[in-house]
Amino acid sequence: MEELHELLVNYNSYNIKEKYQRSWSKQFCEPTFPIYWKKVFEILQNENREQRVVEIGCGQGDVTSIFCHLDFKNIKAFERDTDMAEVAKEKIATLFSRNDVIVSAEFPQSPIVSDILVLVNCAYDDGVKTKEEYLRKLQGFYDIAGTPALFILEVIDSSYTIEDENFPCQIRLDSKDIERLFPNADIGSWETYRYPQNKRTKRLYIIRKKQ
Repeated sequence: MEELHELLVNYNSYNIKEKYQRSWSKQFCEPTFPIYWKKVFEILQNENREQRVVEIGCGQGDVTSIFCHLDFKNIKAFERDTDMAEVAKEKIATLFSRNDVIVSAEFPQSPIVSDILVLVNCAYDDGVKTKEEYLRKLQGFYDIAGTPALFILEVIDSSYTIEDENFPCQIRLDSKDIERLFPNADIGSWETYRYPQNKRTKRLYIIRKKQ
C-alpha cells in the first residue's frame, strides 16, 4: 500500500494540471489518503486477480490504480466526465502501461459481466426524487454488472442531517437500507467520513454474496 501511495502522490503532485484539480482529488496528494481508499486496497489485496473488476465513476483513477497495482487482469472503470476520464487514462497508462482500463462513458444500460463492482466517492443520483428511487438505481447498477459476488459501495450516511443540496436526504442511507437491498448477502461496513470533522458523514459497505 505504501508503495502505491508514494507513486500516486508523486504523480498527482506534478502531473495534474491546476484546471483539473478538485477538492476530492487533492486528497491524493496528501501524506494520508482517505479511509475508503485504504479499505478498498485492504479488501482487494485478498481477492483472486482473475476476477473481473468494474468501477462506476472512477474520477481521476486513484482507486482504479489499486486494481492495476494489484495486477487484476480484467478491469473496466467508467467515467462520464470526459476531462476526468482523460486524466485517468493518462495516469493509468503512465503508471501501469495499461490502455484498456478507463472507459470514457456513462455506465452502460445493457448487461456486462463482473465479479467485483466498486462505487465509491460518487453518488450518481441524477433524477432521483425519493429514497426508494435511489435504492432502485443502486440495485440497477448491481444487476447490470451481473450481480457480482462482491460489491464495494460508499454512501452518504443517514446520520448526516445537515441541509445539503448536493447530497439530499433521499440519498442518505443506513445499514437497514443496505440490508433490505441485499437480503442474501454478508455485509460489513466502516465509517469513512464524519461530520463535522469532515464535510459529510459517509459509510463504506462491503456486500458479499452468500455462497
